[in-house]
Amino acid sequence: MKIVTLALGCITALLGLGLFAGGVWLASLGGAWFYLFAGALLTIAGVGLARRARYALWAALILLGYSVIWALIEVGTDFWQLVPRLTVFIVVALVFCLFAPQLRGKSGQPVLGVKVSLALAGVCFIALAGLVVGMFRPHPTVVAKNTAPAAQINPSAGDADGNDWPAYGRNGSGERYVQFDQINKDNVDQLEVAWTYRTGDLAVDGAEYQVTPLKVDDTLYLCTPLSKVIALDAVSGEEKWRFDPQAKITESTEGWKRCRGVGYTDLDALSPDAATDEPASDASMVAAAPAMCRKRVVSTTIDGRLFTLDAESGKLCEDFGDRGFVDLTEGLTPDVEGGDEGSYNVTSAPLVADGVVMVGGRLNDNLTVGEPSGVVRGYDVATGELLWAWDASRGASDSTPLPPGETYAPETPNFWGTASYDPALGLAYFPTGNQTPDFWTGNRHAYSDEYNDSIVAVDLKTGQERWHFRTANRDPFDYDVSAQPILYDLPKADGTTTPILIALTKRGQIFVLDRRDGTPVVPVEQRPVATDAVEGMNPAPTQPYSALSVGADPLRESDMWGATIFDQLYCRIQFKQMRWEGEFTPLSDKQRTLIYPGYYGGFNWGGGAVDAATGTLLVNDIRMAQWGRFIKREEAERIGLQPSTEGEYSKQLGTPWGVERSMFVSPLGVPCFKPPFGTMTAIDLASGETKWQVPVGSIQDAPVHGITPGVHIPLGMPTMGGPLVSKGGLTFFHGSLDYYVRAFDNDSGEELWRSRLPVGGQGAPMSYIGEDGRQYVVVVAGGATRTGTNDNRGDYVIAYALPHQQ
Repeated sequence: MKIVTLALGCITALLGLGLFAGGVWLASLGGAWFYLFAGALLTIAGVGLARRARYALWAALILLGYSVIWALIEVGTDFWQLVPRLTVFIVVALVFCLFAPQLRGKSGQPVLGVKVSLALAGVCFIALAGLVVGMFRPHPTVVAKNTAPAAQINPSAGDADGNDWPAYGRNGSGERYVQFDQINKDNVDQLEVAWTYRTGDLAVDGAEYQVTPLKVDDTLYLCTPLSKVIALDAVSGEEKWRFDPQAKITESTEGWKRCRGVGYTDLDALSPDAATDEPASDASMVAAAPAMCRKRVVSTTIDGRLFTLDAESGKLCEDFGDRGFVDLTEGLTPDVEGGDEGSYNVTSAPLVADGVVMVGGRLNDNLTVGEPSGVVRGYDVATGELLWAWDASRGASDSTPLPPGETYAPETPNFWGTASYDPALGLAYFPTGNQTPDFWTGNRHAYSDEYNDSIVAVDLKTGQERWHFRTANRDPFDYDVSAQPILYDLPKADGTTTPILIALTKRGQIFVLDRRDGTPVVPVEQRPVATDAVEGMNPAPTQPYSALSVGADPLRESDMWGATIFDQLYCRIQFKQMRWEGEFTPLSDKQRTLIYPGYYGGFNWGGGAVDAATGTLLVNDIRMAQWGRFIKREEAERIGLQPSTEGEYSKQLGTPWGVERSMFVSPLGVPCFKPPFGTMTAIDLASGETKWQVPVGSIQDAPVHGITPGVHIPLGMPTMGGPLVSKGGLTFFHGSLDYYVRAFDNDSGEELWRSRLPVGGQGAPMSYIGEDGRQYVVVVAGGATRTGTNDNRGDYVIAYALPHQQ
């Protein structure tokens, strides 16, 4: 026993000395003094145990009491914040209580009797067990005050789309809402797999399945990361046809292959005034299209082409463009030296409405100046003729296409998501990014600053700009707006409605605008931000903030986290050593700068959904901090950093600096800031009140240093993709890092159903009523986002439905 107490005492003392030394370091940086005192007490307890002295127990118990009081003062009852602050000290107290009969004073009597020692150890064990049990339960950030079904303010919402899902966000408004209630709160736990289909294109070598299928009549339409289009029977999942456009893999897309969706149109359903006024695209031209291609699937390729297919046969509509294809690289400047071949490509679903196909394009981030234009263009859906071209360099002044041979101005902010459309106003709305390279603002054009991270409203037929709203005054952190804008008619107290647009941003800011003119409906204020930047950086002195946001509170030292008290201390030291004066703290070459919200979100391209019947906004978010610093390219080469657009280092050729960046994590690989790292949030749009907010996803399938935990601890992990909302009172989601599709109660946020997927997912679910009268919920799963390997990847399309009635 002496050897055991000696060994445990020495280990405890060493841990205490480490905690003490780190505490001294943190205190010298102006941080909390707790760790210094806790380390001293832990060291004293360890020395005492090694000597079998009675003061060891008192030091351990005082340390536990001290840590409990400190934790409650600093973070209150936040469960996940308490875990690293208390667990180690509870374990120490438990062990020391068990050894208490071996600890003696000068008289030689044990400090405590066996019964008392066991009783105290039992209390510590119960406390520890409570923490462990609590890890397996979700801990809402905002608990629902009222779990009664929300009032239906628009009972007919969703009816206009019938039983189908005819557009990326179900309709041009991007609501992702279905009026079906066959699957509801009472029976969702009975959902089962109705059918499974595999595309044959595994999500490997940089490919990601992020697609939301369409459903029209009896057919599903989807695309694969390699731009293949597939039609499936909506009831059986059997393949009807597939088309392969033979997309070329370029240097730019070798590690970045995606297709998030396709478009659809029925030329016979277009009204005469749906065609544009251009001679080649009037109603007679629509009527002249061959019978085979009256119903068309519209899609794009990762090598920058637009094409249409006959929805019935899958054959190419060769009357569209040049033998079925439109080259979207026409009018763009060539790839620039230092950039990647094929820098311009298309990954998101096109908007197809009123006879027009509207597309933007993806450009490489951070490699070099001189990237091609971010021009947004509208094409005739029947002929492929270019109708208009909006570009930030011309803005509201001119949207006519350039003559053949001329090129649109390079380096303009691009639009790489999906647009929305209001047919009553005739306006299309699209979000923009910023001028590359993303992390250097010293070379920005005036028009780039004017249109970076904006929502732009244009006339769908002409491309003429009506208004634009900027969500960042100057963007130094890749905060490009990528989520499809959500259109909704907000009821007012007088019985009228305001047509609003909901813009979800990577910053976690939710801008609610009047979609007629772009004026804020929810207040927006300009707040001062830090401007102490390196020479030439030219930061904006203020940035816009909405009164509505999710996960955007500034980080504090007390928000630093870790799996244990030791890596939490490490994270606090790192935090105090970084530059951090709040959001938009400029990057420096002298020290690392904390970036929060991170450049993955907030809200990424997956967007949100609106329960249009109750006026509730549902959004999933990402809460991951990063750090960054400017670095000379020769220094980066010397220390072995490998350049890429998405990785730890980018060259930013043509600017004074490269940029190094990474996730802010502890040595154990866990985030250095408090959970949750991803949530689902319900917001009442009429009042702006958050109804509930719950963590989404567990650590079960998230590898850390190559080790997969395999336990379902619902910490709340970063999310991708978006939600689906139904009149059945449910929100479906499968874009978590673990391999599940879930259904949440719209009124409480409670998880009502969870089903294991073969691999992770990152798209958005969709739903429809099949020809057999059953409601289906469909997800596409190709693997969790950005794993960096070809492990645990797939090509699954999975439909869920209630069991057949007996």
